Amino acid sequence: MVARPLILMPCSGMKLDRPSPARDLYQGVMWQSLRSNQSVGASPHVVVLSAQHGFVDGSTVLEPYDRKLDESRAHELYYGPDPFLKSVRWPAGATRILIAGGGLYRHLMRAMVGALIAQGKLARSGLEISEVAGGIGMQRSQLGQFVRNPDSVPSPYAGYHQNGTPCLRQAWGLTVGDSVRTTGVYVGKAGPKDGVVEELFVGPGGPTVSVVFDDDRPPLANGKQRSPRHCRGAWVQVAFLKRTGRHAVVEQLSN
Repeated sequence: MVARPLILMPCSGMKLDRPSPARDLYQGVMWQSLRSNQSVGASPHVVVLSAQHGFVDGSTVLEPYDRKLDESRAHELYYGPDPFLKSVRWPAGATRILIAGGGLYRHLMRAMVGALIAQGKLARSGLEISEVAGGIGMQRSQLGQFVRNPDSVPSPYAGYHQNGTPCLRQAWGLTVGDSVRTTGVYVGKAGPKDGVVEELFVGPGGPTVSVVFDDDRPPLANGKQRSPRHCRGAWVQVAFLKRTGRHAVVEQLSN
């Protein structure tokens, strides 16, 4: 069974005057676009970022409230995401995601997706993430298009770090899953190292790649092969990597 797409929606100032499920409570223009483009039986899974309550599932009944997301409240939510990892009904197996908030909302939504990935509640690979952009008219159009047909909206992101840093699917001539080899200062006495691109992002030193290097350790003294080493990738600047081919997994996904 294919998991429903996940949409992270911002709250809105306009609300109903009675307790209602979060997906019905908000009456702002983005919510109007969401509801007008949904079809019966094919609605996405919606999680709301509320200035009052933090992240809540679309089915959660909320009282009307009057609170805006300011810098102080955003700071509280940014450094306290753990309760929402458990309290929200995050869709298992979701790989298609839309971040439909801008400004402070977008920053918090990115960080939450990063936390979900780190906690294993979202996959580390295979994610296709889109974000709305432009003026409110363009954002409404992109949201409606995603609701009608998620595959028709570009998905440049493959995930986020827990601090909200976006991880790109393609950048600087590389694609997640590509085979690469170290060059320049990253070539040690043992020669260049081969590996696979895990992440592409802008790090403190500029364009950066997280590379899972091949396990080139020699066999044990008794001749037996070592157990596989499970570890996260090492960060390498793009300038010191050479692409050597496309990884088999990427080839299969693109066919």
